[in-house]
Formats: sequence, structure tokens, C-alpha cells
Amino acid sequence: MPGLVEQWDAIVAAQPSDWSSLYLELRLRDAAQSEECALVICPLNPWHDDSWRSGVFHFRAARSFGYGAAAELCRKRLGTLDGLGIVASLKLERRATDVRPVATQGVV
Repeated sequence: MPGLVEQWDAIVAAQPSDWSSLYLELRLRDAAQSEECALVICPLNPWHDDSWRSGVFHFRAARSFGYGAAAELCRKRLGTLDGLGIVASLKLERRATDVRPVATQGVV
């Protein structure tokens, strides 16, 4: 199985140039590594379905602005998991494209 950084790079490379955010699933091969994984990816603000010890985490990445961890931070944290020898699969669940901030705050 390719490393997480390699999987991340392939997912990002397959996106259109106007992608704004990605919703991803990280599924550990060994759920016993959930605690260690959770500590490493906590800056990505991950969530889980039933139990965080299931070995399945979800997180959101943002390309340049908006809700989600910065894409560079996601890649770095996944690289840390690779360095620890944690084997997992990364899957794109959905993406948002061409999202632009709206100036609705304050006096116009």
C-alpha cells in the first residue's frame, strides 16, 4: 500500500484547479493505532463515526481559505504518520470547488 503522503499527492493532483476544500477519510489498517494516530492528526480537527478507536477518521482540508486544515498541514501530518510506520488508506469522500468568500460583514 502506498504511503499516506503518496496517496495525498495523488488525490490532490486529481482535483480541478479551483478546488476549495476536500473531505477525506483516513482508515487505519490496525485500529489499535487509533490513539497514536489521533494525537498526530489532532491539528486537522478530525472526527469519527461511532468510536474514535474504530481506526476510521474524517477530516477536511482547505486549499487557500475557508473551513478545513491547510493543505500543507494535512500533507505534513500524514507524513508524520508515514514516519511512524502507520499504514492506512486515504479516500476522498467529496470536494467543494470554486468557493469564494462573500463580503457580508460590516458596513459596505
